[in-house]
Amino acid sequence: MPYYLHHYFNPDFDHQNLKPKELEKGRVDYYNLDYVQNVIKDQVVAEWKEISEQEVNQVDSRFVSDKIYWPLGPNVAINPANKRQIIATQSGYVFYFEGKIAVKTVLNVRRDVDFNTGNIFFVGDMIVHGTVRSGFEIKARNIRVKNSVEGALVSAGKSLVVEGGVKGADKAKIAAEENIKLAFCEKAKVRAGKKLLIEGSALHSYLFGREYIMVQGRLQGGRAVSTNLILAKDQIGGGLGCFTEIILGYDSDLLQENFLLEQKIKELNAKIQLLKLKVEKSKTYAQEVGPQLDALKKTLFIFQKKRTRVQSKLDAKINLKAKLICPGKIRPGVEISIGPYFYKVDDFLENGRFELEDDNIVFKQPALPKSK
Repeated sequence: MPYYLHHYFNPDFDHQNLKPKELEKGRVDYYNLDYVQNVIKDQVVAEWKEISEQEVNQVDSRFVSDKIYWPLGPNVAINPANKRQIIATQSGYVFYFEGKIAVKTVLNVRRDVDFNTGNIFFVGDMIVHGTVRSGFEIKARNIRVKNSVEGALVSAGKSLVVEGGVKGADKAKIAAEENIKLAFCEKAKVRAGKKLLIEGSALHSYLFGREYIMVQGRLQGGRAVSTNLILAKDQIGGGLGCFTEIILGYDSDLLQENFLLEQKIKELNAKIQLLKLKVEKSKTYAQEVGPQLDALKKTLFIFQKKRTRVQSKLDAKINLKAKLICPGKIRPGVEISIGPYFYKVDDFLENGRFELEDDNIVFKQPALPKSK
C-alpha cells in the first residue's frame, strides 16, 4: 500500500510571490499577506499516511512513495510519540530547502517592510535589512532593524535595536519587554520593559523605560518616564515654548496604563456629554440614544474602577531615590516629578542632577559626582 506525506504547511510557499487576501463584499487586505509560515517547538509539520491505490491520483504525486523516507533538514525530527510524524525541534518558520523540510529560527527580511511583505508576525528572531514603512506592523522575539522605522508598530517579546532610528510622525509605537536601543527618536511612543538607550536625540516623543532611560544627545519635548533613572547627556528641554515632562519614581508600565485609562475616560465622558445634550433636546432622541447612553455609562464605570486599582498600585511602591541627570544644559520650562513631588525649571541650568531631599526636589552639581 502506498504512503502519502501530508504537510501541515504549504510546501510550495513563496514569500516573494504574495497576493492580497480577498475579504467580504469585494474588499482586499493589502496589509496581511502571511509573509512567513510560523511553527512552534514540537509542532507536527508533516505526517506519513497510508492511502489506497484509488487515492493516489487525488494527491500530489511528488509526495507519494512505496515506502516511508525522512526528508529531515535543520531543526526537525521524527516525533518520538508517533514514528510517522515529523515535528519541529525549534520555533521558527518552516519551508523546503534542497528537498528537505527545515525550520529556521531567524527570519531575514531582505527588503523594506511595505506592501510587498505586508505585516510580519514571527515567533523567532527577526532582522529587517530595510525600513519599516508607515502603516505596517512587525512582531517577533528579538528584532533588529538595519535602517529606520517610520510611523509603524514594532513589538519585540525580548529586545529591539533600530540602527537607523525612529522618525514616527506621531504614529510610531515601539515596544519591547526587555531592552531597546535606537539611533535616535522623533515623534514616537517607545516603551522598554527594562532599559531604553537612545544614541542620538529624543525629540517630542513619549518614552517609558522601567529600569532607566539614557539619551546621548538631547531630550527635548514630550514625556520621559522611568522608575529609577533618566540621563540626558547633552540637553534636557528646548525652552519655554517646548514642553518637556520628566516623571520618575513610579512603575513606568503602570503609569503608562494609567495614562491610557485617563485618555479613555476622557473620551467616554465626551461621548456621554454629547448624548446627554441630544436627550435634552427631545423625547425622540431619548428613545433612540437612551440604551447607548446607558451602555457608555457602564463602560465608564468599569474604566474608572480599573483606574482606581492602577493608581492604588502606583502609590503602593514609589522609588524616592530616583534621579534625573544631565551633564549638559537644562532649559527653562522642564517639569520634573519624583513620585508626588514636583519641580519646574525656571532658569538656565547645566551640569547637574535632580533628586529628592527632605520632601523636596533639589538641583545639585555636578551631574556625576566623583566617587570617593
